[in-house]
Amino acid sequence: MFKYPSIIRRTYKHYEKVAEQIRNRGNKPLRFAAYVLYDSTFGGYGLMDLMLSDLQHYSPKIVICPDVARGETHLKEQYKRTKAFFVEKYGAEYVIDGYNEITGQFIDNSGQFDVIYCANPYDSMVNEVHGVQYLSTKNVLPIYINYGYTISKWHYVSVETNIEMSLFYKYYVDSTYTQKQIKKYQLAKGNNTVLVGYAKLDSLIVKHKNKITRLKVLISPHHTIDNQAKTLYLSNFLIYYNLIIELPDLFPDIDFVFRPHPLLFINLINQHKWSKEMVEKYKSKLSEKNIQYSYGGDYLHLFNECDAIIHDCGSFMVEWLYTGKPCCYVVRGEHVRKQLDLLGNKALDYHTLAYNRNDIISFINNLKTNYKISNISSEIKNNIILNHPNVSNTILNNILC
Repeated sequence: MFKYPSIIRRTYKHYEKVAEQIRNRGNKPLRFAAYVLYDSTFGGYGLMDLMLSDLQHYSPKIVICPDVARGETHLKEQYKRTKAFFVEKYGAEYVIDGYNEITGQFIDNSGQFDVIYCANPYDSMVNEVHGVQYLSTKNVLPIYINYGYTISKWHYVSVETNIEMSLFYKYYVDSTYTQKQIKKYQLAKGNNTVLVGYAKLDSLIVKHKNKITRLKVLISPHHTIDNQAKTLYLSNFLIYYNLIIELPDLFPDIDFVFRPHPLLFINLINQHKWSKEMVEKYKSKLSEKNIQYSYGGDYLHLFNECDAIIHDCGSFMVEWLYTGKPCCYVVRGEHVRKQLDLLGNKALDYHTLAYNRNDIISFINNLKTNYKISNISSEIKNNIILNHPNVSNTILNNILC
């Protein structure tokens, strides 16, 4: 641990030289890569759009990297899904393999780029050649853009204290609350952070319906079904999975969309809570009940399509506040606020809290009789919704400053 500060200082000096070399290259396009594991945890859509609209100055690519932390089967299946999504979205010419599906070789593409945005900041989830510590030794500038709002104390204690978070060239921060916490816990004391806002929601243009003839409710369970230390212990799925299936029968005049955290089902399997067959059977039940199952890819369209949310997720707790629409947070245990950081507790204040099945049903009944869209408070506007919807443009202009 005592070596970290000197490593950080040397790394920042290295970045200064790399940045200067890039600036002095003349009019050559900036070679930019996004290292991506999951399409749903990608915060660079706005950046990609800006760069693709100016190919004279930018050469952007998506590099698909496998998640090595959840078994070989998941690695291969998720790699295929993520690759297929980005090929469809941007075209095969903008997508590069970080993994050879035939030989199982991990591919180091770092020499092809000037700036690499690591959509995943956890070195433990990737092969070494895709990790921040490795990239920090190369002639490249690794940056990080939050893929989700941080709402838990666990993140700061268990993630921000990791060396890789301090080794980013620039760490683009979403809110004043987040930056304050990073400065407290990070080894570099936030010296690599830049407060810009939340880029992932740049493309969200909130549209409220003039008239709602049939309510649509988003159901989003988190993936933290089991945590021995109870440091991040949010998911209620194993308590309410049957209720989710019952909802169309209880409320035949309401449509429901089931959008789980992308790690929920794989965690159920890996933690031996459910078998793969049980997961597939549950998905079939959703279809039988005419519950829309949404998985992977961009989900912001759901924020406009749906009229309310019931969830126990982390980032959605803050993201949904952009809409002003009703939100219900399903509480697991009495001590949820002790798990949450300053931002999480602020966001929770704007939710209806559900402690049991009856509370969830009561929330839905209230939607039918007293549906209301709230005005976004000045607190949210001034401390959370920063630079919206121009965060990506702010980042692009800042990268080489």
